[in-house]
Amino acid sequence: MRSIVITIIGFLCIIFQTSCNDETDIYAPKPRGYHYISLPTPEYEKFEGNFPYTFEISKYAKVKPYQKRNEPYWMEIVYDSISVATVHVTYKEVENNDKLFEEYVNDAHRLTFKQTERATAIEQYIQPNLPGGTALISASEGEIPTVFNFWVSDSTTHFLRAALYVPSSQLNDSLAPILEYTRDDMLHMMQTLEWKAK
Repeated sequence: MRSIVITIIGFLCIIFQTSCNDETDIYAPKPRGYHYISLPTPEYEKFEGNFPYTFEISKYAKVKPYQKRNEPYWMEIVYDSISVATVHVTYKEVENNDKLFEEYVNDAHRLTFKQTERATAIEQYIQPNLPGGTALISASEGEIPTVFNFWVSDSTTHFLRAALYVPSSQLNDSLAPILEYTRDDMLHMMQTLEWKAK
């Protein structure tokens, strides 16, 4: 009986000693994380077609006609293999009309600030002296569907707007690398945008 008590006490001492070891934190649960996303090195090619504009587009993207409205120069840029986001491109002719240009600018502004209730921040800045004219870039944060957009115009003839849409906006934090990659492609598109002569 005495040997059983000594054995139990010895066993309990070993358990207490090992439970106080500093290395027990290796068994602590890990914080929730996200999968590593491997993205290809950006490569671009010139996009041309029956459009009044041209720009360089990612080799990993596909251009599809915009389905929701019957506009001949509107398109969607999709990344089937690497992105869950879609870039919507819209185009309007300014027709040397100041009021029309102002209407397009106000419409782009309204679409950007329509999501202010859910956005945690919206930052805007102007990019002048581009081949396509002047651009206004808007970057938004938060669980919102449009995290990045811009418009470019020469203010007399052409007005193009591009917006990055995310259907699952609650996952914007986990999609950050993909959204940043797509945003960089959009900036390249904006910087290489040129209007075609009529």
